[in-house]
Amino acid sequence: MLNRLFLVIVAVASVAGLVAPMRAALAEQAREENIDRPGSDIRNFDIGESPPGSFGGPVDGCRETCQRDANCKAWTLVKAGVQGPHAKCWLKNAIPAAHPNNCCTSGVPVRSLEPDIDRPGNDYKNFDLTAADANLCKAACDNEGSTCKAWTFVKPGVQGPSARCWLKNTIPPAFTNTCCTSGAPETILH
Repeated sequence: MLNRLFLVIVAVASVAGLVAPMRAALAEQAREENIDRPGSDIRNFDIGESPPGSFGGPVDGCRETCQRDANCKAWTLVKAGVQGPHAKCWLKNAIPAAHPNNCCTSGVPVRSLEPDIDRPGNDYKNFDLTAADANLCKAACDNEGSTCKAWTFVKPGVQGPSARCWLKNTIPPAFTNTCCTSGAPETILH
């Protein structure tokens, strides 16, 4: 009985050891302290402070609103007192350039399917696809297990006559680009 309990503890610790780096990479993409991403705004709204005893704060509220909106490709939260008495959340339909500015916290959501998003770099494998279907690249990443942390599908005619799939060993920064569709495995996102 003790041996089995020990094996369960070791297995849980091993999985936790794999999950923690994946979550850290995801957090780096989703939250950028002291970064402003001006432009490409689709809407904005005030966010008040969270009530005592609740989880998160204005940054989390802004980030989660963007994550739930399929049209939102980036967000910026401007601190209270800069554009009025409350913090202001700006949702964006493209990924504007990041500018250092202590007024703000910004981020780019990581999703399982990101149309018109390129995540260049950190490639460990690439290959032509038999069809122009981003889901084939997504499936290839999913089949790689924990090795694949993100993927980018490049449309036919951009890097040759065929569509191309790029598998990544980390989640690279995202850029708006109609050439591509990118994403990350569901196992990393949850």
